Amino acid sequence: MAEIRTPIKQILLAVLLAAYASLAFASDIDSIDALKAPNTSGSIRFHGSSNGNLPGSASISKVDVHTMLYPGSTTQVLAHYLPWWGPDPRGVDVGYRSDDPSQVRRTFADMRSRGVNGVIVDWYGEGHYVDRAWKASMPVLAEFPQLTFAIMIDFGTFKFNACKGCDLTQTILHHLDYVMQRYVPSRQYLRYEGKPVMFEFGMEYAGKADWARIQAAHPEVVWIHIHAHGANLPDSQGAFVWVDAPDDAKRLNTFYNTLTSQPSKIAVGGVWKGFDDSKAPWAASAPHLLPQDCGRTWLNAFNILNEHYSAHNQLPFLQLITWNDYEEGSALETGIASCTKLKARRTGQALSLDVSYPETVDHLELYKQVDSGALQLIGRYPASTTSIRLSDTNAKAWIVKAVGKPFIENVFSEPIVAN
Repeated sequence: MAEIRTPIKQILLAVLLAAYASLAFASDIDSIDALKAPNTSGSIRFHGSSNGNLPGSASISKVDVHTMLYPGSTTQVLAHYLPWWGPDPRGVDVGYRSDDPSQVRRTFADMRSRGVNGVIVDWYGEGHYVDRAWKASMPVLAEFPQLTFAIMIDFGTFKFNACKGCDLTQTILHHLDYVMQRYVPSRQYLRYEGKPVMFEFGMEYAGKADWARIQAAHPEVVWIHIHAHGANLPDSQGAFVWVDAPDDAKRLNTFYNTLTSQPSKIAVGGVWKGFDDSKAPWAASAPHLLPQDCGRTWLNAFNILNEHYSAHNQLPFLQLITWNDYEEGSALETGIASCTKLKARRTGQALSLDVSYPETVDHLELYKQVDSGALQLIGRYPASTTSIRLSDTNAKAWIVKAVGKPFIENVFSEPIVAN
């Protein structure tokens, strides 16, 4: 009977999905303003920043981020998440607190709407505000069972939050014991082949930790270290790449070449939109800059990844760097700025289109406006489309939406008013 039930379930699911898609396609949008409305978890109080972050009022693409990966990818996409926004506005006031459950709910819903599979929590140790904010986030995370999470023990745990009288190794062990007790038992904790995954960020900047001793204390932990050389630390089981301004392409190729030559190691790839830490107190006098280049830096990071991995050589994890580090200009939460310009004009029974920077556009959508002012989606077209025939001329106006590739800003034409 199992052989019969499974195909039936698949057929029923396909029918339901098709029906849902048809309903979504046919549904009206109240107005042009509603079509362009903010659609991220960024605060509308955040008006953007000079180091490359879009405002919270942006409309960005919600195309699944997995579509950027090689065909047949099984990669889990994880967002590097910094729950440190709160009592201290730091270099940028983003307009929300990381310990606010309503904001956390918006954040997780936004992540899921873009295809994100989980979060890597940049963590500063027991008792730190980041720890308190993440503990407040855990009940909300349970509302999103598809999301996993992992802890990344930041070198800030030693710089700002070392246990009394502890050296670097003792501090890591102190905080690791807490993580193992407080977070790892969660059903949503990230695991690799059944074992909990733990990341470390920048411990080499704080000193030389005894990783063999740390691993021996918790042999069940899968440790992933920063940079390609992190794969060679004692008992290391993998490494993750981090943004390098301005030599991002060189850093990515070095990382992937190193990790593919060690297939027993877990590779955590990385993609980013750019980098500008001029808003960060620690770098304001000598900022590191990696231009976004109208979204091309983001696209190029995926292109390099796809040159090294395939369905026959899978990348286990990909880290989005970062979800919300507004200080370093890498926040993906409010999206990636687009240089795309979209012009549309009516020529007889057709619309003529001119799309600049089409490489950052996923597809085009045509809407018609009816007498009530509502908009109806009447067609989707490739980004390369230059003309659309208007088979239905019973419209007050038309508007074209250039839907960006994942995370990239959406662009809209001016309304084309019917004669």
